[in-house]
Amino acid sequence: MVRIFQRSLSHRSVRYTSYIGDGDSKTFSSITASNTYEEDITVSKIECVGHVQKRMGTRLRKLKQMSSKLSDGKSIGGKGMLTDRMID
Repeated sequence: MVRIFQRSLSHRSVRYTSYIGDGDSKTFSSITASNTYEEDITVSKIECVGHVQKRMGTRLRKLKQMSSKLSDGKSIGGKGMLTDRMID
């Protein structure tokens, strides 16, 4: 990925200012550490919505499976509460 950023200026005359990531911090940190563009251009990370949704859905399903009652005594699932359809 670093090579793509490094050759963007010579091959395409383009400077990428955003990186769409999937949560892999190694790739983004290596891009920023490479200091590809010598000028005052910083690359920012944009989180991919699909990966955020996937992680949140997994955590909600796990919470629903582990928890049976909320602090107010009501169940976490059911009508008007957290359902599988709402998670997906």
